Amino acid sequence: MALKWGIVGVSGIGVSHAKALQGFEGVELYAACDIVPEILEKFCEQFNILHKFTDYEEFLRSEVEVVSICTPHFLHAEQAIASLEAGKNVLCEKPLAISVSEADAMVEAAQKAKGKAGVVFQFRLYPPVQAIKKLMPEIGELLRGFYQCHHFRTNTYYRQGKWRGTWWGEGGGVLINQAIHDLDILVFLLGLPKQVIARVNNLGHEGIEVEDIATAVFEWDNGAQFVVHISSVVSGLPTRFEVTGDNATIVMEGENVKIGRYDISLRQFLSESQEVWGSPKVSWEDVSIDKSMPHSHEDSVRLFAKSLMEGESPPVSFAEGAKSLELMNSMILSHFCGSPVSIPVDRKAYNDLLAELKEGKRRLRK
Repeated sequence: MALKWGIVGVSGIGVSHAKALQGFEGVELYAACDIVPEILEKFCEQFNILHKFTDYEEFLRSEVEVVSICTPHFLHAEQAIASLEAGKNVLCEKPLAISVSEADAMVEAAQKAKGKAGVVFQFRLYPPVQAIKKLMPEIGELLRGFYQCHHFRTNTYYRQGKWRGTWWGEGGGVLINQAIHDLDILVFLLGLPKQVIARVNNLGHEGIEVEDIATAVFEWDNGAQFVVHISSVVSGLPTRFEVTGDNATIVMEGENVKIGRYDISLRQFLSESQEVWGSPKVSWEDVSIDKSMPHSHEDSVRLFAKSLMEGESPPVSFAEGAKSLELMNSMILSHFCGSPVSIPVDRKAYNDLLAELKEGKRRLRK
């Protein structure tokens, strides 16, 4: 029997969920929910969905078995927890929530629930990222790294909805909306650091409250440092990832990946070499990328559906999806407190800051 799937929030990314599942074997697009009747009616007509609801509680009382949460960020925690408590399986769009404390409650609800819970982070499936993941054991002990990404957005983009570009609705700017994917990639490849120090600002979007540029240094227990630079004000530069370990360096630029292997470990050469100006020899190799593997947003939705049908764990659990929020929240907190922030983030400190930001007591723009 097909899984009865419901989609909540149908005017944006909900359309992508419907397209991913339309005609997918083992899934029935059973229900949809949205507070705007006209948009809901058009959506249900487009995807031949018979059960439509403008009330979320009524939607949860229906026979729907799986819920795709595609609403604005500030609704994710409340709706996901309600769905899990109602016995539903839940697939939540990114970000998992606005704050780590909200994410904690979602993870706890998922652990207690009958249904399964996952979050959409399709860039983990990106072929170059998958290639790097396989190579990571070769680098040895982490020493340093760098990550750069830019997600250019106009002011018109932020005028699409009142919740966009606000602390109360979006919970942040480029870090929580676009670059949450990049932070998730870093967690996927490197795990969480010990502490974060960051600066954020708003350089190019006068109509929003939140950050559009951010720079951070992540530091691990062994002292390894990783620099991250993110913005929505720069265009034309490729995403670049570098990571150096004791044995090798991996570099990704755009869709290209290469690995440089040292003929002797860096630490061994540093301690044993008698040369004053010498350095280890490095052999560079272009890495073959399997671009045929499924890696789109729609693939991510279908993989969650497949995990339900096969009784497997979700590709990205709530607990795993919450880790990128640790990084995002730590960067914002570090900026406003002007000092390094330890991971895990102090929940109360971040909640207090976020409350002040929502109320306008603290601002990026003076």
